Amino acid sequence: SDLISLDLSNFDTSKVEDMHSMFEDCSNLTSLDVSNFNTSNVKDMSLMFYGCGSLTSLDLSSFDTSNTTE
Repeated sequence: SDLISLDLSNFDTSKVEDMHSMFEDCSNLTSLDVSNFNTSNVKDMSLMFYGCGSLTSLDLSSFDTSNTTE
């Protein structure tokens, strides 16, 4: 919860199936760039941003949720 910045530009998420609670309790983050995330195989995104109440910028337009069930 003390995190104030996070560089995710080199994350390879192409084989990830579970992003459940991935950023849970990121209460000090105001911006999070997940535009490079490949979410085509993700089945569970539940509570992914739970507790991230300070986020003022979050673009999920590139997220592929076609296989997401939660």
